[in-house]
Amino acid sequence: MIMKRIRLVIIGASEIAYRRFMPALLKDARFEYVGVAIEREQDVEKANCFLEDYGGEIIHSYDEAISRKDVDAVYVPQPPALHFGFGKRILETGKHLFMEKPFTIKYEDSKHLIELAKEKNLAVIENYMFRFHKQIKAFINLSKENNIVGKINKFEVRFSFPQRSINDFRYNKALGGGALFDCGGYTIMMSDILLDRKGLLVSFEPEYTSDFEVDIGGKGVFQSNDCTCEFSFGMAHPYNCYAKAYGDRGTLVAPRVLTAPSEFDVVFEILDNDSNLTKTIDIGADDTFLKSIDNFYNCIINDDTRRENYALIMRQSKIIEEISKLLK
Repeated sequence: MIMKRIRLVIIGASEIAYRRFMPALLKDARFEYVGVAIEREQDVEKANCFLEDYGGEIIHSYDEAISRKDVDAVYVPQPPALHFGFGKRILETGKHLFMEKPFTIKYEDSKHLIELAKEKNLAVIENYMFRFHKQIKAFINLSKENNIVGKINKFEVRFSFPQRSINDFRYNKALGGGALFDCGGYTIMMSDILLDRKGLLVSFEPEYTSDFEVDIGGKGVFQSNDCTCEFSFGMAHPYNCYAKAYGDRGTLVAPRVLTAPSEFDVVFEILDNDSNLTKTIDIGADDTFLKSIDNFYNCIINDDTRRENYALIMRQSKIIEEISKLLK
Protein backbone atom coordinates (compact mmCIF):
# COMPACT_ATOMS: atom_id res chain seq x y z
CA MET A 1 0.00 0.00 0.00
CA ILE A 2 1.34 3.43 -0.97
CA MET A 3 0.99 5.95 1.83
CA LYS A 4 0.27 9.58 1.04
CA ARG A 5 2.87 12.11 2.14
CA ILE A 6 2.37 13.54 5.61
CA ARG A 7 1.79 17.30 5.34
CA LEU A 8 3.35 19.16 8.24
CA VAL A 9 3.44 22.70 9.62
CA ILE A 10 5.71 24.24 12.26
CA ILE A 11 4.33 26.36 15.10
CA GLY A 12 6.90 29.13 15.52
CA ALA A 13 10.02 30.14 13.60
CA SER A 14 12.41 28.79 16.22
CA GLU A 15 16.14 28.27 15.89
CA ILE A 16 15.94 24.50 16.41
CA ALA A 17 13.22 24.23 13.77
CA TYR A 18 15.31 26.19 11.27
CA ARG A 19 18.74 24.73 12.06
CA ARG A 20 18.01 21.09 12.92
CA PHE A 21 14.44 20.05 12.14
CA MET A 22 14.00 21.38 8.60
CA PRO A 23 17.24 20.00 7.10
CA ALA A 24 16.28 16.56 8.43
CA LEU A 25 12.62 16.81 7.37
CA LEU A 26 13.56 17.62 3.78
CA LYS A 27 15.59 14.41 3.61
CA ASP A 28 12.47 12.34 4.26
CA ALA A 29 10.32 12.12 1.12
CA ARG A 30 7.40 10.76 3.14
CA PHE A 31 6.77 14.25 4.53
CA GLU A 32 5.66 17.43 2.78
CA TYR A 33 6.57 20.74 4.41
CA VAL A 34 3.58 23.09 4.27
CA GLY A 35 4.93 26.12 6.12
CA VAL A 36 5.77 27.90 9.36
CA ALA A 37 3.22 29.71 11.51
CA ILE A 38 3.99 32.96 13.34
CA GLU A 39 1.94 35.56 15.20
CA ARG A 40 4.47 38.17 16.32
CA GLU A 41 5.73 40.93 14.06
CA GLN A 42 9.29 40.39 15.32
CA ASP A 43 9.23 36.83 13.91
CA VAL A 44 8.64 37.89 10.31
CA GLU A 45 12.35 38.06 9.51
CA LYS A 46 12.94 34.57 10.90
CA ALA A 47 9.95 33.24 8.96
CA ASN A 48 11.34 34.77 5.77
CA CYS A 49 14.49 32.70 6.29
CA PHE A 50 12.33 29.56 6.31
CA LEU A 51 10.63 30.73 3.13
CA GLU A 52 13.91 31.52 1.34
CA ASP A 53 15.76 28.35 2.38
CA TYR A 54 13.02 25.73 2.62
CA GLY A 55 10.03 26.99 0.66
CA GLY A 56 6.56 26.49 2.09
CA GLU A 57 4.29 29.27 3.33
CA ILE A 58 4.33 31.82 6.12
CA ILE A 59 1.07 31.40 8.01
CA HIS A 60 0.23 34.41 10.18
CA SER A 61 -1.89 32.56 12.73
CA TYR A 62 -1.21 29.52 14.91
CA ASP A 63 -4.89 28.59 14.98
CA GLU A 64 -5.14 28.81 11.19
CA ALA A 65 -2.10 26.55 10.76
CA ILE A 66 -3.43 23.98 13.23
CA SER A 67 -6.96 23.92 11.79
CA ARG A 68 -6.01 23.74 8.12
CA LYS A 69 -7.50 20.76 6.30
CA ASP A 70 -4.37 20.29 4.18
CA VAL A 71 -2.26 19.64 7.30
CA ASP A 72 -1.79 16.18 8.84
CA ALA A 73 0.86 16.84 11.49
CA VAL A 74 2.28 19.70 13.54
CA TYR A 75 5.74 20.29 14.98
CA VAL A 76 5.80 22.34 18.20
CA PRO A 77 9.17 23.91 19.15
CA GLN A 78 7.65 26.27 21.73
CA PRO A 79 8.64 26.98 25.37
CA PRO A 80 7.62 24.12 27.72
CA ALA A 81 4.76 25.91 29.51
CA LEU A 82 2.97 26.32 26.17
CA HIS A 83 3.19 22.66 25.16
CA PHE A 84 -0.02 21.47 26.79
CA GLY A 85 -2.16 24.20 25.25
CA PHE A 86 -0.77 23.69 21.77
CA GLY A 87 -0.84 19.91 22.10
CA LYS A 88 -4.49 19.89 23.14
CA ARG A 89 -5.56 22.10 20.23
CA ILE A 90 -3.56 20.04 17.74
CA LEU A 91 -4.87 16.66 18.89
CA GLU A 92 -8.46 17.93 19.13
CA THR A 93 -8.28 18.90 15.45
CA GLY A 94 -7.12 15.37 14.55
CA LYS A 95 -3.48 16.19 13.77
CA HIS A 96 -0.44 14.11 14.69
CA LEU A 97 1.86 15.82 17.18
CA PHE A 98 5.65 16.14 17.08
CA MET A 99 6.48 17.89 20.36
CA GLU A 100 9.82 19.25 21.46
CA LYS A 101 10.92 18.12 24.90
CA PRO A 102 9.61 18.15 27.54
CA PHE A 103 6.23 16.87 26.40
CA THR A 104 4.56 19.00 29.09
CA ILE A 105 5.67 20.32 32.48
CA LYS A 106 3.01 18.42 34.45
CA TYR A 107 2.33 14.70 34.62
CA GLU A 108 -1.45 15.19 34.57
CA ASP A 109 -1.16 17.36 31.44
CA SER A 110 0.90 14.68 29.69
CA LYS A 111 -1.64 12.06 30.74
CA HIS A 112 -4.49 14.17 29.35
CA LEU A 113 -2.75 14.54 25.98
CA ILE A 114 -1.87 10.86 25.74
CA GLU A 115 -5.45 9.85 26.54
CA LEU A 116 -6.67 12.27 23.85
CA ALA A 117 -4.17 10.81 21.35
CA LYS A 118 -5.31 7.27 22.17
CA GLU A 119 -8.95 8.25 21.76
CA LYS A 120 -8.29 9.71 18.32
CA ASN A 121 -5.63 7.16 17.31
CA LEU A 122 -3.03 9.87 16.74
CA ALA A 123 0.77 9.76 16.84
CA VAL A 124 2.68 11.77 19.42
CA ILE A 125 6.41 11.99 19.99
CA GLU A 126 8.57 13.76 22.58
CA ASN A 127 11.70 14.83 20.74
CA TYR A 128 14.58 13.47 22.79
CA MET A 129 16.30 12.60 19.53
CA PHE A 130 19.60 11.52 21.12
CA ARG A 131 18.04 8.17 22.03
CA PHE A 132 18.07 7.19 18.34
CA HIS A 133 21.84 7.66 17.88
CA LYS A 134 23.63 4.39 17.22
CA GLN A 135 26.12 5.27 19.95
CA ILE A 136 23.46 4.61 22.64
CA LYS A 137 23.12 0.93 21.71
CA ALA A 138 26.88 0.68 21.23
CA PHE A 139 27.56 2.17 24.67
CA ILE A 140 25.16 -0.24 26.36
CA ASN A 141 26.51 -3.27 24.50
CA LEU A 142 30.14 -2.37 25.23
CA SER A 143 29.39 -1.77 28.90
CA LYS A 144 28.10 -5.34 29.11
CA GLU A 145 31.30 -6.84 27.69
CA ASN A 146 33.55 -7.81 30.59
CA ASN A 147 36.67 -7.57 28.42
CA ILE A 148 36.16 -3.81 27.87
CA VAL A 149 36.29 -2.27 31.39
CA GLY A 150 35.18 -5.20 33.51
CA LYS A 151 31.97 -5.50 35.52
CA ILE A 152 30.04 -2.21 35.63
CA ASN A 153 29.09 -0.97 39.08
CA LYS A 154 28.11 2.64 38.27
CA PHE A 155 27.07 4.90 35.42
CA GLU A 156 27.36 8.68 35.26
CA VAL A 157 25.59 11.13 32.93
CA ARG A 158 26.36 14.85 32.70
CA PHE A 159 24.92 17.63 30.53
CA SER A 160 25.62 21.32 31.13
CA PHE A 161 26.19 24.45 29.10
CA PRO A 162 27.14 28.12 29.72
CA GLN A 163 24.54 30.76 30.47
CA ARG A 164 22.60 31.94 27.46
CA SER A 165 20.96 35.30 26.82
CA ILE A 166 19.22 36.73 29.88
CA ASN A 167 15.91 36.80 27.98
CA ASP A 168 16.13 33.13 26.94
CA PHE A 169 12.91 31.27 27.85
CA ARG A 170 14.99 28.74 29.83
CA TYR A 171 15.36 31.33 32.62
CA ASN A 172 11.69 32.37 32.61
CA LYS A 173 9.54 30.50 35.13
CA ALA A 174 6.28 31.54 33.48
CA LEU A 175 7.39 29.85 30.24
CA GLY A 176 8.32 26.60 31.94
CA GLY A 177 11.98 27.49 32.32
CA GLY A 178 14.49 25.80 34.56
CA ALA A 179 17.30 23.34 34.07
CA LEU A 180 15.21 20.30 35.00
CA PHE A 181 12.81 20.82 32.09
CA ASP A 182 15.70 21.55 29.69
CA CYS A 183 19.04 19.79 30.04
CA GLY A 184 17.88 17.80 33.06
CA GLY A 185 15.41 15.81 30.99
CA TYR A 186 18.23 14.50 28.80
CA THR A 187 20.23 13.15 31.73
CA ILE A 188 17.13 11.61 33.30
CA MET A 189 16.14 9.79 30.13
CA MET A 190 19.69 8.59 29.51
CA SER A 191 19.94 7.34 33.10
CA ASP A 192 16.66 5.50 32.64
CA ILE A 193 17.94 3.87 29.46
CA LEU A 194 21.21 2.80 31.09
CA LEU A 195 19.36 1.19 34.00
CA ASP A 196 17.05 -0.64 31.58
CA ARG A 197 14.01 1.41 32.71
CA LYS A 198 14.29 -0.15 36.19
CA GLY A 199 15.94 2.67 38.14
CA LEU A 200 14.38 4.35 41.17
CA LEU A 201 15.23 7.87 42.30
CA VAL A 202 17.09 7.74 45.63
CA SER A 203 18.35 11.32 45.88
CA PHE A 204 18.13 14.70 44.15
CA GLU A 205 19.51 18.14 44.95
CA PRO A 206 18.54 21.19 42.85
CA GLU A 207 20.84 24.18 42.31
CA TYR A 208 19.79 27.84 42.44
CA THR A 209 21.41 31.26 42.26
CA SER A 210 20.07 34.67 43.21
CA ASP A 211 20.19 35.69 39.52
CA PHE A 212 17.24 33.54 38.40
CA GLU A 213 13.87 32.44 39.75
CA VAL A 214 14.29 28.97 38.27
CA ASP A 215 16.63 26.09 39.03
CA ILE A 216 19.89 26.39 37.09
CA GLY A 217 21.06 22.83 37.70
CA GLY A 218 20.78 19.72 39.78
CA LYS A 219 22.26 16.34 40.60
CA GLY A 220 20.88 13.03 41.76
CA VAL A 221 21.13 9.26 41.82
CA PHE A 222 19.01 6.47 40.38
CA GLN A 223 19.36 2.96 41.78
CA SER A 224 18.51 -0.38 40.21
CA ASN A 225 19.03 -3.81 41.74
CA ASP A 226 22.73 -4.07 40.94
CA CYS A 227 23.82 -0.66 39.66
CA THR A 228 23.52 3.09 40.19
CA CYS A 229 23.50 6.03 37.82
CA GLU A 230 24.58 9.47 38.98
CA PHE A 231 23.18 12.31 36.87
CA SER A 232 23.91 16.04 36.89
CA PHE A 233 22.95 18.98 34.72
CA GLY A 234 23.18 22.75 34.53
CA MET A 235 22.51 25.74 32.29
CA ALA A 236 24.94 28.29 33.73
CA HIS A 237 27.98 26.03 33.80
CA PRO A 238 30.96 24.96 31.69
CA TYR A 239 29.97 22.77 28.75
CA ASN A 240 29.88 19.06 29.50
CA CYS A 241 28.07 16.23 27.77
CA TYR A 242 29.05 12.66 28.49
CA ALA A 243 28.08 9.24 29.77
CA LYS A 244 30.52 7.07 31.68
CA ALA A 245 30.37 3.39 32.63
CA TYR A 246 32.63 2.58 35.58
CA GLY A 247 33.93 -0.98 35.67
CA ASP A 248 36.25 -2.80 38.02
CA ARG A 249 39.08 -2.51 35.46
CA GLY A 250 38.42 0.89 33.89
CA THR A 251 35.93 3.42 32.51
CA LEU A 252 34.08 3.61 29.19
CA VAL A 253 33.38 7.21 28.11
CA ALA A 254 30.96 8.54 25.48
CA PRO A 255 32.01 12.24 25.20
CA ARG A 256 29.07 13.58 23.13
CA VAL A 257 26.35 11.15 24.11
CA LEU A 258 23.40 13.58 24.13
CA THR A 259 24.23 16.27 21.59
CA ALA A 260 26.21 14.80 18.69
CA PRO A 261 25.38 16.68 15.45
CA SER A 262 24.64 14.64 12.34
CA GLU A 263 28.15 15.15 10.94
CA PHE A 264 29.99 14.49 14.24
CA ASP A 265 32.19 11.40 14.31
CA VAL A 266 31.57 9.81 17.71
CA VAL A 267 34.61 8.25 19.35
CA PHE A 268 34.39 6.40 22.67
CA GLU A 269 37.29 6.43 25.10
CA ILE A 270 38.45 3.65 27.40
CA LEU A 271 40.38 4.71 30.50
CA ASP A 272 42.20 2.41 32.89
CA ASN A 273 41.68 2.83 36.63
CA ASP A 274 44.35 5.52 36.74
CA SER A 275 42.31 7.56 34.21
CA ASN A 276 44.88 7.04 31.47
CA LEU A 277 43.58 6.71 27.92
CA THR A 278 44.23 3.16 26.74
CA LYS A 279 41.99 2.81 23.69
CA THR A 280 39.46 4.57 21.48
CA ILE A 281 36.51 3.06 19.63
CA ASP A 282 35.20 4.82 16.51
CA ILE A 283 31.41 4.71 16.45
CA GLY A 284 30.86 7.13 13.57
CA ALA A 285 28.26 9.79 12.74
CA ASP A 286 24.48 9.52 12.86
CA ASP A 287 21.54 11.82 12.09
CA THR A 288 19.37 11.73 15.22
CA PHE A 289 16.85 14.31 14.02
CA LEU A 290 16.26 12.30 10.84
CA LYS A 291 15.82 9.16 12.91
CA SER A 292 13.41 10.94 15.23
CA ILE A 293 11.35 12.01 12.21
CA ASP A 294 11.45 8.40 10.99
CA ASN A 295 10.15 7.27 14.38
CA PHE A 296 7.36 9.82 14.10
CA TYR A 297 6.34 8.44 10.71
CA ASN A 298 6.35 4.90 12.08
CA CYS A 299 4.29 6.13 15.01
CA ILE A 300 1.72 7.43 12.52
CA ILE A 301 1.41 4.18 10.57
CA ASN A 302 2.20 1.53 13.20
CA ASP A 303 0.11 0.76 16.28
CA ASP A 304 2.99 -0.82 18.21
CA THR A 305 5.31 2.15 17.68
CA ARG A 306 2.51 4.51 18.66
CA ARG A 307 1.83 2.63 21.91
CA GLU A 308 5.57 2.49 22.65
CA ASN A 309 5.81 6.27 22.36
CA TYR A 310 2.77 6.74 24.59
CA ALA A 311 4.44 4.63 27.29
CA LEU A 312 7.84 6.33 27.00
CA ILE A 313 6.32 9.80 27.25
CA MET A 314 4.36 8.86 30.35
CA ARG A 315 7.36 7.26 32.06
CA GLN A 316 9.56 10.29 31.41
CA SER A 317 6.82 12.66 32.56
CA LYS A 318 6.29 10.67 35.76
CA ILE A 319 10.00 10.73 36.66
CA ILE A 320 10.31 14.46 36.00
CA GLU A 321 7.16 15.11 38.04
CA GLU A 322 8.71 13.20 40.95
CA ILE A 323 11.86 15.30 40.76
CA SER A 324 10.01 18.60 40.20
CA LYS A 325 8.33 18.18 43.58
CA LEU A 326 11.79 18.63 45.11
CA LEU A 327 12.25 22.04 43.49
CA LYS A 328 11.46 25.29 45.32
